[in-house]
Amino acid sequence: MTGKLAKIFISKFMFFIAILVVGLYFLFSIDLKRPARIEEEKGIKLSFFQKVWESVRMPRLKLGIDLQGGTYLVLGVDIDKAIENKLLAESKYLDQIFKKSSLAVLPSKKDIKNKVLNLHFSDEESAKVCYNLLRKESQNLKFVLKDNIVTAVLPPSEEQRIRVNSVDQAVSILGNRLSGFGVEGISVQQHGDKQVVVQMPGVADPERVKDVITKTARLDFSLVEKTASSKESLLADFDYDLPSDKKILPGRKTKLADEESGEWYLVSAYPDMSGDHIVDARVGFGEFNKVQVNFQLDSSGARDFKELTGNNIGKRLAIIIDDVVYSAPNIQSAIGSTGSISGIASPEEAKDLALVLRSGALSAPITLEQETRVGASLGQDAINKGLLSCIIALILLFIFSIFYYKIPGLLAFLVLVYNLFIILLFLSYFESALNLAGIASMVLTIGMAIDGSILIYEKIKEELAAGSTFRKSVNDGFKDALVVILDSNITTFLTGFILFKFGGPVIRGFAVVLMIGIIAAVAFGVFFLKAIFDFILDNTKIKELKF
Repeated sequence: MTGKLAKIFISKFMFFIAILVVGLYFLFSIDLKRPARIEEEKGIKLSFFQKVWESVRMPRLKLGIDLQGGTYLVLGVDIDKAIENKLLAESKYLDQIFKKSSLAVLPSKKDIKNKVLNLHFSDEESAKVCYNLLRKESQNLKFVLKDNIVTAVLPPSEEQRIRVNSVDQAVSILGNRLSGFGVEGISVQQHGDKQVVVQMPGVADPERVKDVITKTARLDFSLVEKTASSKESLLADFDYDLPSDKKILPGRKTKLADEESGEWYLVSAYPDMSGDHIVDARVGFGEFNKVQVNFQLDSSGARDFKELTGNNIGKRLAIIIDDVVYSAPNIQSAIGSTGSISGIASPEEAKDLALVLRSGALSAPITLEQETRVGASLGQDAINKGLLSCIIALILLFIFSIFYYKIPGLLAFLVLVYNLFIILLFLSYFESALNLAGIASMVLTIGMAIDGSILIYEKIKEELAAGSTFRKSVNDGFKDALVVILDSNITTFLTGFILFKFGGPVIRGFAVVLMIGIIAAVAFGVFFLKAIFDFILDNTKIKELKF
C-alpha cells in the first residue's frame, strides 16, 4: 500500500495537481471585507453569490485600459527635428574647426533649413577655402559648394540611424519616466516608423502624466547677451530682423500669450553647453527655502561647465529647458560638477522636472496625435460581456463533450478549464495586461484546445475499432495525434508571433494570449489529459472508458 501511494505521488498527474495548487495560491486572493465596503459605498445589498464573487480577487492580473478604464495616447516623434538637432551639434564642432584653423574669413551667417546646414560667406573665394578645409577636417557631414554658400548634410546612413534611434530612444526614455513616476500597469510601445503608443490604465491624474511624458526636457546653458521686459524691445535692436545665430526666449514666469509681462532673454541660437552630461537630478531647497532642482554632471560635463563659468565671471548664464529660461543667475565663480535650477512653482513641478532630467532628454520632440479615454464603467461592461462569452463557450463545449464522448469528454472539458487557468497564471506571472482582444483570443483558444482532444479521441476510437486493447489504443492515440497537434499549433504560434512583432497594442494583446494559449494547450492540455488517463488506468480498478 505504501509503495502504491508513493507511485501515485510521483506520478505526472500529481505534478499537474501541484501546479494547480501553487497557481491558485499565486493567482487568487480572498478579501472577505470587500463586499461590506461595496455595500457601504454604493448603499446596496449584495446577494450571497455576489459577495462570493466580490470576495475573490486576482490582484496580480493586470487589465488593459479597455477593461480597467484609462487613457490611450498616440505620440508622434518629430524625426526631422532630431536631424536638425544633430546638425546643430555638428555646427558647434565646425566652429571648433574654424577656431583651430585661424580661418581669415568666418561664415557671416549660419542657418538650418529643411535638414540642411547653410554657411554663408561674403564672397566665393572665402566659401571655397572653407569648403576645402571642412572636407578634410570633418568626417560626419557631406559638403557642397555653391556660389558663396557651403551646405552640409548628414550622410544617408547617419540620417537613417537617427530615424531609428529617435523612436527607440523615445520608447526607452518614456518608459523610464513613467517607471519613476510610480504608475503601475503603463505600457509604452513603438507603433509604425515614428509613433509611440502609451497606455495608462487606471491613472488618477492623466494630465500630469501626459505633461511629463511629452516634455522634451532638453537642457541648455547659454550666456545672456541682453534682457528686456518684452520681446519687441529686443527685436527693435535688430530692426525686427533677428539674425539666424540669435534667438529670444521667454522667462519661466512669462505668459506666452501676454508678451507684456515677464522677462525675455537674447541668447545665441547655438547653446554654449548642453545638459547631455547630467547623471543625476534631485529636488532640493535653496535661498528662502524655495524649491529647486539640484543636478550633477559627469566628469566631461563638469570640465566643460567649469571652463564656461570660469571664463565668464560676472555674466548671466541662462538655464534653458525646452526653450524656456528657468533662471539666469550671475556667474560669481567657476562652477564644477553641480548646479541648481530655480524659478520652479511647486514641489510637484520640481519632482517632475528632476524625473525627466534624470531619464534624459528626448533627441526629438514628441507631439500628441491622438488621445482616447475609456471610462471604468465601460471597461467593467467589457469584462462582463467577455466573461459571458467565455461561459457560453464553455457550456456549449461541455454539452458537446459529454454528449459525444461521455466520460472522456468530461475529462477533456476539465483539462480545458485547466488550460484557461494556466493562461491567466502566465499572464499574471509575466505581468502581461489582459485586454478585450485577449479575452477574444481566450475564446478562440477554447476551441483550439478542444480540437486537440477531438483529434486524440478520434485516433483512440480508430485503434479500438482495429482491435487494440484500451491501454494500447490510448498510448497510440496520444502518440499519433501529437504530431498533428504540434504541426497545427506551431504554425498558429508563428502567426501569433508575427502579429505580436508587427501589430499595434490591441493586436499584441490578442497575440500574447494566443501564444500562451497554444503553449498551455500543448504543454499542459495534451500531457495533462494523458496523465489523467494513466492515473485512472494505473491506480483504479477502471481499465476501460466508454466513448
